[in-house]
Amino acid sequence: MSTSAVEVSGEKVKAIWDKRLIEIFCNICIKEILKGNRPGKAYSQRQLKNRWDALKKEWNAWKKLKGKDTVLG
Repeated sequence: MSTSAVEVSGEKVKAIWDKRLIEIFCNICIKEILKGNRPGKAYSQRQLKNRWDALKKEWNAWKKLKGKDTVLG
């Protein structure tokens, strides 16, 4: 799973994304986009963008595999 680090009090701290946090992140993004706002600042903007990009890649890979799954029969 992809993570990135943010500096806190001079130390780098990794953001750890589990399934629950991914679901919360996606729900927040959807709600905020529908309201015309950006998500909150619990993570840095770079961390959010990195996570969004990683999820997008995973989604595209899943869609590609899912499309070929029926061929296995």
